[in-house]
Amino acid sequence: MTTERIFPAVARPVPAHAHPASRTRAEAPARATVKRKEALLTTPARAGMLIGASAAIYAVSLAGVAALQSQANAELAAHRQPWLDQVAQTRAANDALQAALVKADADLQALGTTYSQAGASVTAYDQSLNSLAALVTEVQGTAAAMPKSFSLPSVSIHGSVGSAAAPRTSATTSASAKP
Repeated sequence: MTTERIFPAVARPVPAHAHPASRTRAEAPARATVKRKEALLTTPARAGMLIGASAAIYAVSLAGVAALQSQANAELAAHRQPWLDQVAQTRAANDALQAALVKADADLQALGTTYSQAGASVTAYDQSLNSLAALVTEVQGTAAAMPKSFSLPSVSIHGSVGSAAAPRTSATTSASAKP
């Protein structure tokens, strides 16, 4: 298969010393004219069209790959969602456990403070009991020194011890509601 190409006519350059006014009609520059059998698309135009077509095909293939990747990512996210929900529940349980531990620590600190205060009170009660025991020992010693029995002095009453009559009174008041 042979290709017949017709090259466009090329004009000769005009000499530098020639003036445009001195030209004659025969020396007029040749214009490129397209003959009927001449190809409309040149090699650079064809190359540009091939590059454009390949870029378009590449863009379409990239769009297809991006769509497939997006679908794969959506499927992967849907597959991982139960695990993410479980992780969220575990985090919530962990946060609740941490809050319970913080509260238990605060309660333990308060209990330790109360225990220290109770220890000081126990020490004070112990000292009070020791002084009470010393007092009881002293009272027991005094009671032991007392005789087992002793007689009480007799009491004599002179005169009559009886009820005395109330004095007589004769008074009237106007406070009774009689007219």
